[in-house]
Formats: sequence, structure tokens, C-alpha cells
Amino acid sequence: MKRRSILLAALAGLGAISCGASIQAVYEGDVRFEHCMALDSRPDVKPTIRRACWEEWEKFYTFGQTRDRVEYASVRKQQLSIVSDFDEGDWTPAKAKGPSAVPDPTSALAPPPMMLSNTSDAGAPKDGGATKEPVEGDKAPPGADCTSACEDSRKLCADQCKTAGCEKGCAAGYKRCMKRCF
Repeated sequence: MKRRSILLAALAGLGAISCGASIQAVYEGDVRFEHCMALDSRPDVKPTIRRACWEEWEKFYTFGQTRDRVEYASVRKQQLSIVSDFDEGDWTPAKAKGPSAVPDPTSALAPPPMMLSNTSDAGAPKDGGATKEPVEGDKAPPGADCTSACEDSRKLCADQCKTAGCEKGCAAGYKRCMKRCF
């Protein structure tokens, strides 16, 4: 009698566990829900495709899902059925507002096109990288006078030094001077 009651209790426990949603069913529902959410976020997908995705999810994948997801799918399906009461032959995907931050790809092997409206090379040497003497009227970079003064000071200090400790002091003074320049 005791053995029989233990066996019945064990079978009842196993039966109760097996009545819930399986991990696989919940996983598939989650994946399909996220798929429908992804379709909603893309403006180039037709509303009928989005609505069909939510209808399919609501029909086949709600087992084991939370109530808020089921309600969301139902509301979203209703919203899409109201919106898509037009002829989809005239439907065009929504255009992005303003210029894109990234150019459209042209070829896998071609470099991306330039996005700057200014066609100058932004300071690149015009003679193919060869250095040239400054032309009268060219402005020196900011801090050039200060940095040249720091360099002159370091050279003078190094010329007067006789020990390694003195050279370290010159280098430290040069660093302090350069920090003041910038």
C-alpha cells in the first residue's frame, strides 16, 4: 500500500511537470516574437508582411509566452490591419530623413566614396608628399614659436651638461616647457 501511494505521487509529479511549456516551445516563441519585432523596425517591409508575422505568432507561438507579449501581438496586429487598408501597389518604403552618416556601398573592392563636401585634401601635401620650404604668407602652425623656443632651451642646456643627471634635468625642463605651449 505504501509503495503504491509513493508510485502514484511520483507519477502525478511527473505528469504535472510535463504539462507545462517545453523549453523548445518557449524558445521558438521568443525567436519568432523577436523576428516580428525586427520586421516592425524596418521601414522597407510592407505592412501586410508585418501583420502576417504577428498573426502567425499569435496563432502558433503563444504557448508558454507571457501575457504582455500576447497582448502586444494582438494590438500590433490590429494596428497593422488598420494601416494597410490601401493598395500596396502604390506602397513605397519610407525614405531616411536627411543624409546618411555612411555612404551606400558601391563594390566590395572599391574604397568608400568621400563624404566631405570640401574637395580639398585637408592639409595633405599637394606635391605627393615631398617637403617644401615655407612660402611667404604661409602661417606657421599654432605654438610653433613656443616649441622652437623650448627646443633652443633644451639644446643650450644639453650643450652645458657634463653628466647624465644634468641631461635628465634638461629633458624634464623641455617637457615642462612643451606642456606650457599646448
